[in-house]
Amino acid sequence: MERIERMKARILHAPDQPGVYFFKDEHGAVLYVGKARSLRDRLRSYFSPAGLNTRTMRMINAADDFSFLVTDSEVEALIIESNLIKSHRPKYNVRLRDDKHYPYIRITMEEDFPRVQVVRRVADDGSKYFGPFTNSGILRASLDILRQVFPHRSCSNHRFNSGRRPCLYFHTGRCQAPCDAQVSVKAYREQIDGLLKFLSGQTRELMDTLKEKMDGAAEDLDFESAARYRDQLEALNQFQDQQHKQSASLEDLDVVGIAANEGEVAVTILFMRDGKIVGRDHFMMHSEAQASLADIVEAVLQAYYSHALLIPQRILIPKEPPSADALTHWLSEQRGTRVFLHRPQRGEKRRLVQLATRNAKLYLQEQKAKEHDQEPIRELAQALGLPRLPRRIEGFDVSNLFGQMAVGAMVVFEEGVPVRHQYRRFRIEKVEGVDDYAMLKEVLDRRFSRYLRAKPQHEQDSSFATVPDLIVIDGGKGQLSAALEILKPLGLADIPVVGLAKQEEDIFVPDQSDPLSIAPDHAGSQLLQRIRDEAHRFAIDYHRRLRKRHGVRSILDDIPGIGPKRRNALLRAFDSPLAMAEASMDELAAVPGMTRRAAKEVKRFLLDRYQVD
Repeated sequence: MERIERMKARILHAPDQPGVYFFKDEHGAVLYVGKARSLRDRLRSYFSPAGLNTRTMRMINAADDFSFLVTDSEVEALIIESNLIKSHRPKYNVRLRDDKHYPYIRITMEEDFPRVQVVRRVADDGSKYFGPFTNSGILRASLDILRQVFPHRSCSNHRFNSGRRPCLYFHTGRCQAPCDAQVSVKAYREQIDGLLKFLSGQTRELMDTLKEKMDGAAEDLDFESAARYRDQLEALNQFQDQQHKQSASLEDLDVVGIAANEGEVAVTILFMRDGKIVGRDHFMMHSEAQASLADIVEAVLQAYYSHALLIPQRILIPKEPPSADALTHWLSEQRGTRVFLHRPQRGEKRRLVQLATRNAKLYLQEQKAKEHDQEPIRELAQALGLPRLPRRIEGFDVSNLFGQMAVGAMVVFEEGVPVRHQYRRFRIEKVEGVDDYAMLKEVLDRRFSRYLRAKPQHEQDSSFATVPDLIVIDGGKGQLSAALEILKPLGLADIPVVGLAKQEEDIFVPDQSDPLSIAPDHAGSQLLQRIRDEAHRFAIDYHRRLRKRHGVRSILDDIPGIGPKRRNALLRAFDSPLAMAEASMDELAAVPGMTRRAAKEVKRFLLDRYQVD
């Protein structure tokens, strides 16, 4: 009660002005960020004897103090509130559940011949950005279709300025080869302008312009240009025919659908342009306690449209938010013209909101099912004492044959599932001889230096675009120490790292000499083994392909009775010839295709070679 009375007394001195307020716990952590037209009135409402829902009462009971920031207007307070929620991620605010970076289309308008790229961060660099998109696969497939209509380059500036011959994209009609002066700046820019109009939703205007150009070219007897414009029109018509057609009377708008259950909120936003559904976005939000639909709608609009690059004139919503006027004003400022928030009660627009809501419910069910399949991730996080779920895990291993053709491998698991298109291979360049620790250091240094070096440029390989939640090293304490020696000077020492030794499946963590006591059949331990084994397989496969490509001989080729089949079987069973020399006769004879006589020859030859007792 003393705490409550202290806060009540402070409210008397709060200004009757718009602003942002913060409730904090006894440790100073921000519990809730809110905005108000009148700070005094809004703060006083939290201590009224009635009218508070369960969620708000829990927040007040946990609060130890509050503070506020006065602003010039309620709209300014709305913007600051949105930024502070992203920064502090308060427990009692409805917020985005994760902070992953969605892909955007970037067009480098500051260049004479703009590039079209898929990136995951937006920068104030003079480029045009479109997005965000939640499905990068669909995004890239759509860009491939559009590239046939609007040929453009996507190569790096290094490749563009290298003076090489035009690439395959030119020969397939997907690029005009500006690198080889096959197109003028003006003609190339015309294609980019068409792409910009299409991505901006101006399809009707674009098609009218293309038709005018086609007719004009035909009148001028420029039949080659006329044919090109005709092909573009046909491609766009075909593309539009694939879209789900709605009423032609509907203007450009976004449709918001929301489904909530036990603090988890799924959101679906349908994009309608020229009366057709041309796309959709799904994402999850999170609330620690039950929030009203109106509060969720407000949080959705703030979170989504604070980074959306295209805001339509009208947004259909399932419930009017508490700060509808301020949100409308803010959205209008973001767009540059008036934006309307509309809660339809009947007709076609009401049906669209119901459609978006059904999709949100399905997406929520899908995410719940996916979380059920993530039990190994949760058990692993608990066993290792990780601060958050390791949704992205990267595994590393190296492979070599007496230092020859030494390679490293990186595998990526997201949500416990391998993401093979993000696997990466490394040729060891700086290490001579057999030094697995130094090779591992080189691989990790190159991987994370790529992340740090490319980060400001927003052009990095997607595999290196972010840091993992957990790193798994194939090896024991030595390999683990080598990894930590690299990460610390790079400023990445806070990334959790574990080493997994092969013999007893021992799990080593930093600052502990003994392995963790985790049962081999533990779901988290088995996930680590899958990642370690996948990294080992990927490294061995790359090493084997290099040996085959370059004709590198194995020392096993000099052993009588050991042909290619037995040699490959031995290399699959043992990490190196040294491991074979240290193995027992029974272990060598147990390898598929081997006999005791062949095992004896291998043992004799390798013992003599390595001087192993």
